[in-house]
Amino acid sequence: MPDIRIKTDFHRSAAIAVLKAASNQALTVTGNQALKDVSKHVPEDQGTLKSSGLSNSDVQAKNQSFVMRWDTPYAEYLWHGDVMYGSPTERRYGPEKLSFTKALAREEWAKYAAEVYKDRWRIVYEAAFGKELD
Repeated sequence: MPDIRIKTDFHRSAAIAVLKAASNQALTVTGNQALKDVSKHVPEDQGTLKSSGLSNSDVQAKNQSFVMRWDTPYAEYLWHGDVMYGSPTERRYGPEKLSFTKALAREEWAKYAAEVYKDRWRIVYEAAFGKELD
């Protein structure tokens, strides 16, 4: 009977690099889907706040992180759902809460969307991650 020998080399650092790259790409796909879903719940008047989320959020995940950002002078007030008073140099807020007119708009819109869409985002991530490893 012939003697068959097999040698296997496992390059741990190369495997980790492949997994990290796949994870970043999957997170980019998921982050973009999440941004679309979250944007449905951003309070909207003239669209500036919503647009700021699209223009200030990450385009590509890096180091397993994808950050969504809304950057307007009033974003924090809307996030907390507080009525804003004063001038741009002397702002104060509350104690009254805002009443959003857009049906899907919510304070803390990203947290709300995470509760609503988290299962969908998990599926998107898993599919994108698997596709990257194929």
